[in-house]
Amino acid sequence: MSRWVLNLLFIVLVGSILAFAPLGYRTYEPVQKNNQAVEALNARKYDEAIALLSDAMANNPDNGVFRDNLLAAYNGKAVEAEKSSEGDKALGWYEKGLSLDPTNQILLQNYVTALNNMAVHQSNERNFPESQGMFERAGKRLAEVKDEGVRKEIQKNYSSLLALWGAELMKRDQYDQAKTAFNQALELNGQNPTAAIYLGDLFYEADAYEDARRLYALAMEHDKTNATYLKDRLAMIEDESKVQALFKKAEDSKKRFLIQYVDYNNGTPIEEILEMLNDAYDDVGKKLGIYPARHVNVKIYEGEDFYKISRLPEWAVGIFDGKMRLRVEDIQSGPAQVRDLLYHEYTHAVLAMNVKQKVPAWFHEGLAQLMEPQFAENAGEQTQMRAALARKQLSFEVLKESFRELGSRQDAENAYLLSKYFLASLNRTHGTKKMNTWIAEMTTTESKFEESFHRIYGEEVEDAQEKWIKSQVRN
Repeated sequence: MSRWVLNLLFIVLVGSILAFAPLGYRTYEPVQKNNQAVEALNARKYDEAIALLSDAMANNPDNGVFRDNLLAAYNGKAVEAEKSSEGDKALGWYEKGLSLDPTNQILLQNYVTALNNMAVHQSNERNFPESQGMFERAGKRLAEVKDEGVRKEIQKNYSSLLALWGAELMKRDQYDQAKTAFNQALELNGQNPTAAIYLGDLFYEADAYEDARRLYALAMEHDKTNATYLKDRLAMIEDESKVQALFKKAEDSKKRFLIQYVDYNNGTPIEEILEMLNDAYDDVGKKLGIYPARHVNVKIYEGEDFYKISRLPEWAVGIFDGKMRLRVEDIQSGPAQVRDLLYHEYTHAVLAMNVKQKVPAWFHEGLAQLMEPQFAENAGEQTQMRAALARKQLSFEVLKESFRELGSRQDAENAYLLSKYFLASLNRTHGTKKMNTWIAEMTTTESKFEESFHRIYGEEVEDAQEKWIKSQVRN
């Protein structure tokens, strides 16, 4: 947020304000103190000037020259304190000046600017409540500042802070408070794209398509960086809104899942689907120590609609992208296969809702397979994976991003096997407790994925992968 720092008006009240009293008045003690204070001010001896002028004002409180010079002394002392990084002291001196002249524009502008700069500093340190408190103090005096540019800049900065604070609240699973922060951010700056995207995402996850569409469209006008994401989301809303009427809803008495599904006759009944999802909630939660902070939106589509909305390749059978999306054809398989699918996709959901940093796709897919009830290591799979490694058809670097870009079903199968067996090897070598510690760190800190791995396993993730690949090819 450092780019939001405003330049202080390092303006000392000079000229006609910093004035010696007329010569004829110098015989009076208050006048002499004023004149001595002016000399002190010119020498930037603000404490001395304040003491002299305070005495002069005590004897002659209505003297405008004395008052204006004292205001200059308070302003100079405050600016000096700010330059010395003594923000709280600076605010105190500005407030003393404003108690004498509440409408003084230089003092007002410097005061709210100082609060702004301190708020930005606190935000950079991720002390969001402290930052918010300072912005609110500035806001109470902002209407009195006549310079529209200063007012707008501070409102813009406060809006940006509230968007960051909302994102932080989401990481803390405080979604209602996050919504409040995003709405406040947009009230202060209706062009804040960050707040619009976050709030749009929350509406989109809840199937509130019109609200999401409005916010994404607003963000599109002011954010070129996320243009592709926003275009995709707007296109998905267009497609989803067309099929929304096809869905039935299943009630979850435990309020963990919101299930919407197209009607079907064969396969696993929706009541059993819900039971399996609640089993996944309990079982995966016990194994990994993480749970969703809000309900998981589950949508079961006709195959054609699934691919159109998700934009996935034909080999994909599910995705979590804020919603857990499944094909109705896949829940018409045998119960064991359906259970594996639900545990797999639920693991993606609970990871996405808890992990506080970006993690590679191979980790997501590997862990999701480890959580499947029928997980087992298979000699045939290992032979297939080793052959792909020997031909250098696989690499963890390529598998950092989504598997949706993989060219064929065969490539996808190999990618899933690589992810599965590397994590299985970590568990076999180091134990599941260490992996759980790793996951716990990623859900409670913002350390980078690679840093967390190194801290828990004692080596770089790339080194661990290279050693494991060599062991597989050698075998």
